[in-house]
Order: sequence, then structure tokens, then C-alpha cells
Amino acid sequence: MSRDSPPEWSPQTTPAELRAAFLQVFPGVVVAMFLAALDQTILATALPTIAASLGGFEDVSWVVVAYLLATTVAAPLYGHLGDRFGRRRMLLAALALFTVASLACALAPTLWLLVAARALQGMGGGGLMTLSQALISEHVPPRERARFQAYFAALFATASTAGPVLGGVLTEYLTWRSVFFINLPLGALAAWLASRIPARATGHSGPFRADVVGAVWFAIGTISLLFALSSAGHRFGFADWRLYALVSFAIATLVLFVAWERRIAHPLVPVRLLAAPVILRSNGVVLCFAAALFASILYMPLYLQLGRGFGIGASGLLLLPLTLASAAGAMVTGRRIARTGELTRYPKRGLAVSTAAYVVLAATVHIAPTSAVLLLTMLAGFGLGSVMPATQIIVQIAGGQHALARAVASMAVSRAIGGAMGVAVVGGLVFLLVGHRDNELARLLPRIAESGGAFLATLPEAQRLSLTARLDDAFRIVFFLIGSITAIGAVIASRVPAQRL
Repeated sequence: MSRDSPPEWSPQTTPAELRAAFLQVFPGVVVAMFLAALDQTILATALPTIAASLGGFEDVSWVVVAYLLATTVAAPLYGHLGDRFGRRRMLLAALALFTVASLACALAPTLWLLVAARALQGMGGGGLMTLSQALISEHVPPRERARFQAYFAALFATASTAGPVLGGVLTEYLTWRSVFFINLPLGALAAWLASRIPARATGHSGPFRADVVGAVWFAIGTISLLFALSSAGHRFGFADWRLYALVSFAIATLVLFVAWERRIAHPLVPVRLLAAPVILRSNGVVLCFAAALFASILYMPLYLQLGRGFGIGASGLLLLPLTLASAAGAMVTGRRIARTGELTRYPKRGLAVSTAAYVVLAATVHIAPTSAVLLLTMLAGFGLGSVMPATQIIVQIAGGQHALARAVASMAVSRAIGGAMGVAVVGGLVFLLVGHRDNELARLLPRIAESGGAFLATLPEAQRLSLTARLDDAFRIVFFLIGSITAIGAVIASRVPAQRL
């Protein structure tokens, strides 16, 4: 196998050869993938403390949204540059930017400077998952990729689980700033390991023309849309004409972006490729999956802290049923794909299971004990875990070797947009239902957030029960909304053209 060309696979390729190819590159991307997954969830339990420290409870979700939004803008750019100049080289550049931005986050003195630093961090993070997945895809054929999903699932389980727990422990016993400082040694280790991956030729030649216009259109459109979604109900009233003007502007900008990308020879996003039904619908499934997952991971700790009175660290530990079940769902699905070759059945079944779990959770949140709430979130997580193993392989096969990183990047974009939309919409809804309708609760929220729920214990019992009931009312609507998102994802998944390996 040449170091300078993609590997050729045949039915006669032995398991030992497949394992050697996989292990040649996996150690080089494992820490980068871990960082990418970790930083999507590590702030879940730290957000209330950040809001109390820097102010701006109604805008604190932008600490997460800014990161996800920046990864949305950056992912197709890294995919384009990776296909062109080499995926290992661009992974090293992304790691450098991510690590420097983490230091800026740790030192940020105000909320909006933290948001700006998180956006810069996301510009680096956008390349970590995209290029890591593309590098793995270079070395392992599609059917065997599914067999190795156990490795990916273990990695995501560790990262998703460690994120909220580690964030809660660091915040409670040190400071929320240590959540970002920890990225410095991890980023250096990831860069050293990535530098050991064998370099391969990209197969592209000729002059390179950066799609600056497309990048600008895409950034303006997505930022405008997410800002409108996160501002609805508090910055802009639902009857405010400025809200609808901003949404209209965002949609018009994205339409112009698509028109531009269809015209030029070297587009940032290969919209002609991505318009194929199998890729377009698969990305729609990923968008719904990410919206549900990120909204659950980011706002379940808030509910457990404010509604159930748990501390910061405990609320992080109570995310374990959701994150571990999601990893288990991915492991089971990956092994089933490798055994049967079937791809399209698993996402629609998994999302249907998640929908049922969220609907039951919404219906019973008033009366369900915490153990029942955690059991339902575990069921929802298992269903969500079935989505990515299949859709990753479907899109990678459809993209082909020549556009592998860009095809993978399309999923990263869908995941980031979905996650950002889920966090923004649910965050706006929580503020509207919890802090906007009740002046007394709005006044107490910062103190409750600062103490991680301990402040609730100091209130008179009648007032505490009243506050808890209002929070239950709000999160009943939140869980129903998340269930509606997974239901839409299940419908889209049922319309993905049948695929087999």
C-alpha cells in the first residue's frame, strides 16, 4: 500500500490488513475527535455558573451556539481544503487554531468576549471531526468501517460522558475557566499524534481558487438565522416585525448562497453533489438528530439543577444514562450494519423510539420520579445513537473518494446547524416560559443558577414547590418540542433511498 495514494480494497483483503490500516491512522485522530466531541458538551453543567459570573442569563446559550455556528461555517471550508491540500495538514492547522482559541476562552473577562472566543474556537473545532472522519475513511473500506463503530462509540461515550461530568467537577471545585484550560495540553497531544499520520496525495491538481464570496454568504445567512431563532421571545417579541425581517433576510441570503455555489467551478459546498436525494435526506436526518441531542445534553442539567434541586456535579453525572445509552445505540447499530450490510432501517427506527420516549417524558414530567426521567432519557439516547453510524457511511459512499472530506463536512455542517438550532430554539423557549412570564422567578434565576440548585433549599416550601411546578410546566413543553424534532427526523429517514453495503 503506497503512502502517497489512497488504498485499494478487494474482497480478498484480510482482517489483519484491515486492522493494520485502521490502527495506522486511528491513534493519530483519536485525541482530535475526543476534543471535538468533548467541547460540544463540556459546558452543559457550567452554563448556569458562567451566567452568574459574567451576567446575561438570557444570552448564555450563545456560548454554545457561537461554537456550533462557527463549526458550521468552518466545516465545509476544511472539507474543501482537506480534499485539495491534504487532510492531515489541515487537521494540524485546525488543532492549532482550536488550542489558541481555548486559551482566549479561559481568559475572557465578559460574556460577549467569551462568545467571540468560542466562535474562534469553533473555527478550529469545525475541522477536527470532519478531517478525522475523512482520514479514517481513507484507510478503512465502507463495510469494515461499520465494524469499527465500536471504537467510535467508545470514544464518543467517553467524550460525551466526560464532558458534562468533567465540566461540572472543574466548575464546582476549581472554576469554569479551567474547562477551557484543559484543552491546552490535550491540543498539544492531539497535534503530536496527528503529525505521525502518513501523508497521502489528494489527487487534485491545477490552481486553487478560494470561494471567499460563498464563505461570506454562508456565514451571513447562518449567523442571521441562528441569531433570529435565539432572540425570539426576549430580544424580539413574537409580533415584532424585526424578527421576521431578520428571518427573511437570512433565508434570502442562503438562497443566494446556493445559487452562487451552483455557478462556480470550485464551490465551498458542492451543492450539486449534496442535492442528491440520498445525501440531502441523510443530512436532514442528521440535522434533526443533532437538534434533539444537543438540546437534551445542554438543558437536561439545567432542568435537574433548577427543577429537581441537584448540584452542578450531580447534574453532570445524571447525564450518564443519556450519553452512555447513545454510545450503546451506536455500538449496536455499527455491529448490525457490519453483519447485515443494511443501512437505512436503523435511523428511522431509532428516531421513532426517541420520539416515543420524549413524548412520554413530556406527559409525565409532573409526576415522574427522577429515576423514571433518567430511564426515559436513556431510551431516547439509545434511539439517537442509531443515527450516525448508518448516515455517515451512506454519505461517505455517495461522496466518493474525490469529494470524501466535503461529503463528510456536509454531515458536520448539518450536525452543527441542527445542534445550534436546537440549543437556540430550546434556549429561547426556556427563557420565554421560565424567566419572561414570571417576574419573581426571573429575579431568582441568577441566584439559583449560581448555587446549582442549592439556593432552592433555602426558600419557603410553598415558594419552592411553586417554582418547581412552573419549571415542570416549561420543560414539559421543551420535551414535547424535542420529541417533535425527532419525529420529523424519523419521517425524513423513512424517505432515504434504500442502501446496502
